[in-house]
Amino acid sequence: MDDPLDGIGFNDREFFEEQRSADWRWLLPVSLAIAVHVAFFAGALYLPGIIRHRPLLDEVVTVDLVSLPEPAKAPPAPSPPVRKAEPVAPKKTTRPVIPPEPAPVAATPVPEVKPEPAASARPVSIRPLKRKIRKARDTRLAEEKERQRLAREARERQRREAVRRQELARAREAERKAEEARRRAVAELAALIRTSDAAAPSTRRNSSSGGRQVRSIVFKQYLSALYDRVHSYWVLPEMRQWDPGLEAVVVLTIGRDGTVLRTTMEKRSRDPFFDRFVMKTIQNASPMPRFSKLMPDKTIEVGLRFRPGELSM
Repeated sequence: MDDPLDGIGFNDREFFEEQRSADWRWLLPVSLAIAVHVAFFAGALYLPGIIRHRPLLDEVVTVDLVSLPEPAKAPPAPSPPVRKAEPVAPKKTTRPVIPPEPAPVAATPVPEVKPEPAASARPVSIRPLKRKIRKARDTRLAEEKERQRLAREARERQRREAVRRQELARAREAERKAEEARRRAVAELAALIRTSDAAAPSTRRNSSSGGRQVRSIVFKQYLSALYDRVHSYWVLPEMRQWDPGLEAVVVLTIGRDGTVLRTTMEKRSRDPFFDRFVMKTIQNASPMPRFSKLMPDKTIEVGLRFRPGELSM
């Protein structure tokens, strides 16, 4: 199908105007629809008040649902019979005629109209409404107990912190002393080696004495290294307050490669948990430091004394 716009040239401006007019073609029908709806709603609101309409009832009829009967009128009294006048003698006196009294007429009883019972209604009480009064609970005692509990906990934390600091200070002091002992042993060993190299081997007795001294210094140096390793693992948990009088003594049999061959508990403390932590410390510290080449022994036995926050040999 051929395009009817073929052969017709449009520039950009004409195309834009044509497109804009095509885009605004929907405005007219939408405006008409809005105007019709506005007119319809305006007529629905205002036309009923303008147009007059006849009322549904021409007149208002009032009906009285309760009617009282009128009292019955008394019947008229019967007239007395008329007597014919008789000729009166001139000398005789005549007495006046007194009509008879009419009989009393009984009044018709008026029926009593009882008022219709009103609809059942709840009786209204004039008493004031009773409202439940909630008594405020005295929380001062509970608050005082809570403050005392918090104060006790704060004091307990401070005490534990002070004990922990004391134990840490004692451990640092013991570590410092062990480091000084190790340094002294190293210095003594170095001095002994220098003196043995400078002096000539005159006799065999002197050489054996120097060897014993060397072995003693090497053994002290090994014990210092062993103490440092075990002491680094000796830490008690702060889950409870430990008795400072607790003490446990353990004897270790150590091989040349540092393996703990046998562990003997020579003295147990009064607390089984304390003994359990002692054995766990030795287990965590294993294997121990290896023997020096200057140590001729295959195995050695070392005794360790454990106290809360303290370790000695």
